[in-house]
Amino acid sequence: MNGARKVVYLGLGVTVFWSGAYVVIYLARWEWQRALMAGELLLVGLVVLLAVLGARRLARMEQRLAELIEGTARPAEPPARPTAVGPTAHATAPAGEAPRFRWLEPDGDAYRVFIPVLLGAGLAVSGLAALVERLATALGRGGRAGPAGRVRLPDALTPPAGGVLAGAADLAPPRPDRTAWLRAAALALALLLVTALVVDELAERTQDRPDRPVAAAASTVVIEAATRGDTGAATVEPLVARLWEYCRGSTRPYVEGGGAVALGGGRFALVVRPALGEHALRRLRGCLQDAMIDRARFRVVSADPAPR
Repeated sequence: MNGARKVVYLGLGVTVFWSGAYVVIYLARWEWQRALMAGELLLVGLVVLLAVLGARRLARMEQRLAELIEGTARPAEPPARPTAVGPTAHATAPAGEAPRFRWLEPDGDAYRVFIPVLLGAGLAVSGLAALVERLATALGRGGRAGPAGRVRLPDALTPPAGGVLAGAADLAPPRPDRTAWLRAAALALALLLVTALVVDELAERTQDRPDRPVAAAASTVVIEAATRGDTGAATVEPLVARLWEYCRGSTRPYVEGGGAVALGGGRFALVVRPALGEHALRRLRGCLQDAMIDRARFRVVSADPAPR
């Protein structure tokens, strides 16, 4: 199940990535119809990805709610009966239940036994500790007498002057890294710079700007036409003429004169007057290659004068 889920996520991720990439590519090429199709595919991929993630999240919530409902609806178990005290406690305990002892059960009379026992044990342990301390002080070597005749600890047991952790340099708190903010600022600056360059390059390739005058009387664009199946036309010339009439209005300023000339081998020369600049030729090229003519495909082979 996990493998199938990973395959689904991988397919959706690849679809979203490449559809988004081709949206940018088609916009840079001025191929608007293809950009719209890639954008629709990108939108569908994002919706499906969000739906899959939302369905998985809802399944988890439903499972948790079912577990909570099942836990609240389960009847409470009856209290276990006390078992015998002593060696027979393990034998009399029910199967699968931990052995219980009677003296662990809440009983008011139990304190009358435990309080004296605890007090007596405390006194005995305190006396034993005092005896051990006296013996250690009397038998210790290197001890020095303190004020009022009290005996100090031996020199071997005296803590160092700087404390127990004196000389432990590795335990000192680390110094704050003063260059961390410099690295963070450099990374943020680099990301901003890359983002600005990408946006500027995309704007340069997609904005409509006026062109400088071209030192030529006309521009010649050679295209290659191909068809698939029955197009309803005896030859490809009517399709090229239809394409020319459709794309001549995509330039700025509009093309006033020109026409299509057959070169043979499925190639045609489109003579455009006046000559087209860089941005106008880019718009015309995108319109020619993005034409919406059924079962026909057109490809720009060359342009003269060529853009920068």
